[in-house]
Amino acid sequence: MIRRAVIALAVLTPFGAVAQETRLRLGESATVRRAPEEAFARLRVEARAATAASAQAAVNRAVAAALEQAGRVPRLRATTGRYATYRTEDPRGWMATQHIELRGGEAASLAELAGTLQSQGLLLEGIGATLSEAAQREARAEATRLAIARLRERAALVAQELDLRVASIAEIAVDAELPDFRPMPAPMAARAAAAAPPVAAPEDVAIVARVSAAIILSPR
Repeated sequence: MIRRAVIALAVLTPFGAVAQETRLRLGESATVRRAPEEAFARLRVEARAATAASAQAAVNRAVAAALEQAGRVPRLRATTGRYATYRTEDPRGWMATQHIELRGGEAASLAELAGTLQSQGLLLEGIGATLSEAAQREARAEATRLAIARLRERAALVAQELDLRVASIAEIAVDAELPDFRPMPAPMAARAAAAAPPVAAPEDVAIVARVSAAIILSPR
């Protein structure tokens, strides 16, 4: 963590009286870590055929079957993503693809379904875990409170060392950095049946809050 403090001295002379005001610029940050609580997996369906329509029909059938199986898993949400169709040269023909994301439910049940779909021909692109939206909001609020408390503590320390006092905060900016969830890549995006469902051991999620401020210091 890099901490910076910039002190600027401003001399104001209202009505001929000299008053000194010191502007202190500080930056602080705080990190809150939470264990991930929502499992997810990302899979891709792809099909090759002599015509675009045939490739699309095969993808549509596979996606519909995957969604039907996902619907039987309690509390699991299945959504579809990007759909694309394009020509191929070797062999010459067409390929259609679509992505599926599984999220929520029991981690073991999600992993078992992902393994089943993988054995049925779907490509497992990644598996991992994230924070829920509510957990993200709570962690972001805590990180922000910690960063502001550290900022106030440092401002008071600097003021004391300069034999000044904190008069006010002229400006403040708060920026909470949300986690960028990337799935843990599957060892192999293969169609072959696996002997066991895929396993993920995700690390804790870090949420960082950064605070910067312009603080006015005045004589005691």
